[in-house]
Amino acid sequence: MNLTRIKLIAIKETHDHVTSLRFLGLLFLLIALCTIQVFSEIGNYFSLVDYYANAPFAPADLVYALSNIPYSLSIFEGIRGSIEIGIYGPIIAIAFGFDLVTKEREAGTLKTMLSVPVYRDEVINGKVLGGIIVIILATTILFALEFAILLLNSIVPDTSELSYFFAFWAITNLYLSGIFIMSVMISTIAKSSGMSLIISLLTLLVLTTMVFTIGSFAANYVISDPVKEYKGLDDNDPVLYEMSLAYNEKKENIIQIASYLSYRRNYHKISDVLLRSQSISPDEDPGNFDRTLPPVREALAPMWGYILFLIAYPAVFFGIAYVRFMRMDLR
Repeated sequence: MNLTRIKLIAIKETHDHVTSLRFLGLLFLLIALCTIQVFSEIGNYFSLVDYYANAPFAPADLVYALSNIPYSLSIFEGIRGSIEIGIYGPIIAIAFGFDLVTKEREAGTLKTMLSVPVYRDEVINGKVLGGIIVIILATTILFALEFAILLLNSIVPDTSELSYFFAFWAITNLYLSGIFIMSVMISTIAKSSGMSLIISLLTLLVLTTMVFTIGSFAANYVISDPVKEYKGLDDNDPVLYEMSLAYNEKKENIIQIASYLSYRRNYHKISDVLLRSQSISPDEDPGNFDRTLPPVREALAPMWGYILFLIAYPAVFFGIAYVRFMRMDLR
């Protein structure tokens, strides 16, 4: 494997994507949709700031007021909403990868490429690297434009918020890159570009919605609730109490596993920590309240399980794509 050849293939793939009408059109659509959401969040931000600045709070209510004053980070909920809930970001990631292999195989250019002194592993590595570079470029342009909108509206994040902003940018790149690699994996398996697109969209639906939905259904309806099953027992019965504790623990474990297996929930949980405001304890002195956010590493410490699964999915997808491409019959 030659790193120079991998770099050249990656540069070619990046150039092909960036100069294509598909990339420019999808990027424009994503920026337009995210900008609409960001302007909506800016309006909410100013409304909340004005409310908490002018509302006559009693001293006992200052804790509540301080803990609910929004951070500028909350405005980027507009980006998360478009990428996660609106699935515009995942659709763009799939658009970059669903025909990465099938298109060249159908056109016959893949066989020609492999007839020159270049190894298969260099081709698949270069193609995937080029696609990831394009995704990073697209998200960087998006985040830079939305950040500029904040500055134009006289909203200047403080130093502690900037680290959260860059962490959210990195997590978004990881999330979209994983979906892109998933579509590349499908492209090495499917017989045609059309079939690859259909399977990629179905796989996206499973990973983002169905896994967590099935897990939640199993937790709520498959496991029997002892309170409903043993209606004759008194609510204060110690046996029923122990059974209820075991039931709730099992239910939480199933939902936790479903959250880990759901690719979208991993992104949602991590970004939720990065974009939500800092909480304040009810017994804290409002006069000594510090709005400086804790270090990003400290905030993400409870999220390492979600981060590992967000990394594991792309690794598995790439492994399958790599093996499939190396064994592909080009006859």
